[in-house]
Amino acid sequence: MENAAAEIIEGLNVFRALEAWGATLYAVWAATEPDPRLRAGHLIIAEREANHARLLAERLRALGSEPGPACVDDVLAQQLAELKDLRGFTVQLDGLKACTVRDAQRMAGCRQALARGFDAAKATDPVTHRLLAQLYSEEKVSGGWYRHTYGEVCGRHPATTALPVLDGDQIMRRADSAQAAAGEPAACGAVETTSDADDRLRSRGRRRITHPPGQQGSRSAAS
Repeated sequence: MENAAAEIIEGLNVFRALEAWGATLYAVWAATEPDPRLRAGHLIIAEREANHARLLAERLRALGSEPGPACVDDVLAQQLAELKDLRGFTVQLDGLKACTVRDAQRMAGCRQALARGFDAAKATDPVTHRLLAQLYSEEKVSGGWYRHTYGEVCGRHPATTALPVLDGDQIMRRADSAQAAAGEPAACGAVETTSDADDRLRSRGRRRITHPPGQQGSRSAAS
């Protein structure tokens, strides 16, 4: 059980670092995006990432830990330096995909830490597992928007006015999670979203580690 707790904490901390990084990058991209819809999409996703990072930090504290240095930090700092000044939606997502592919091997250990943490939460900590499942379901919305919008900008899909908003059920799960069960932190009473979260974690090892915006999650869109 001690090993499981340590694995959960490590996985939460890696996930938190990735989400905070995404919030920063997408907000920076939004600041220079001239198209109102693309700017709004970046900002909606950036806000979602920041909220995820906050929820993960709260869960770490509820488990008696604190946010701290993560194994992804050095790679993410390098990627942010490379990506933050890119201009143009497709250029940005192509750059992100290139960084992700290039750094996949460097991120392999972090990907394994995420998988271990998720599996340990599923086996021993239903509160944390429900939180992770909720967050992964929201990540799918962000990734789907990046992927489809990339296709629109490239002319592969008809233009739309779609934005990466959550559906009604996801919003209700957020609201329900604020109604804390006895002994549970308010931020963590999320409703689980079936085995899809398990599959997404294994296939992408968290989107920022294995895929850029669009393949599976908001960091995998250019494919």
